[in-house]
Amino acid sequence: MSTKIFKVVCALFILGLLQGPPEAGVAQAQTRFEFIDVHSHLVGGRSSQSDYYGAMSEAINIMDSFGIRKTFILPPPQISSQDWYDFPAIIDALKHHPQRFAFLGGGGALNTSIHRYSEPETVTDSIKRIFTVKAEEIIKAGAIGFGEIASLHISAASGHPYEFVPADHPLILLLADVAAKFNVPIDLHMDATTEEVPVPRRFKGGDNPRILPRTVGSLQRLLTHNRQAKIVWAHGGSDPLGAMTPTLIGSLMDEYPNLYVSLRVVGGKAPMHNKLLARGSIEPQWLKLLIRHANRFVIGTDSFFVSPNLMGSGPGSKFAERNVQKIKATRHFLSLLPPEVFHKIARDNASLIYKIADSRN
Repeated sequence: MSTKIFKVVCALFILGLLQGPPEAGVAQAQTRFEFIDVHSHLVGGRSSQSDYYGAMSEAINIMDSFGIRKTFILPPPQISSQDWYDFPAIIDALKHHPQRFAFLGGGGALNTSIHRYSEPETVTDSIKRIFTVKAEEIIKAGAIGFGEIASLHISAASGHPYEFVPADHPLILLLADVAAKFNVPIDLHMDATTEEVPVPRRFKGGDNPRILPRTVGSLQRLLTHNRQAKIVWAHGGSDPLGAMTPTLIGSLMDEYPNLYVSLRVVGGKAPMHNKLLARGSIEPQWLKLLIRHANRFVIGTDSFFVSPNLMGSGPGSKFAERNVQKIKATRHFLSLLPPEVFHKIARDNASLIYKIADSRN
């Protein structure tokens, strides 16, 4: 072999090493670079013609392509005016792949009750009893947690509702007690504000009010209410309002050991604040926080897996267009973590927080 050819071969070899796990192809993704996704949705329609099997098949295809070992499916946080659904609509499809899926419940049945009785004085003892029974039935049916439950939920598209109750609403506090009793987490959607703020221009119109309420104080009261209740604050790393900073999350985690955060990694020019990735690298403040609290973070891509047979263009179908971009960004983010932090955030924390068996090698 000539010296010139030898140098070329060496250069190609080194380039291959530098490319890292996410770019190494599907086979390696499936065997050496897998992660657990704790927050995704199936979109199959809610009429007699619903097709959650088709949505599940779409999920499997994407999971296999990008090394997603297991996905937790949960109903979005819905309100009474919607044609809402909960886990019973999807459970028949999911039971065909128990090693690939688990489910959370309450985004329909419980969240609608929370927002129907948004004024605390309307929550009677009878309502609390009915709510408790419903919550316990969800866990006894096999759910590994509650979600998606909304405190402040910005409307981002037509058909995507604005919702608000403080995180220490009486029914959410009650749900925390049930979660502690069964040692399961609550997946909480709470867009962060430390004070009242004007709604950002891109969210004006639709259901959103002109002024958004403060939320962080009520989250602190929820975390204090029952310190045995595990709260998984959703969508860290893709903050629509600007207050969900690494500094804020770090200070809350220092004070409240029952707070966890699922990370939604967005790529490109997504119009979000406090993003995890900056110019292709992990933002330094985020990296320090992830190392300091490595046991408290999980991955929640917030993917929407849509049945190919579903007609229409609702918000779920619109959000599904971002799936591949987000998952690619997630894999890139994970590839940049120190190895011991990678294993915790990619897989181990999810197994411990949600108490799932993860026997795949």
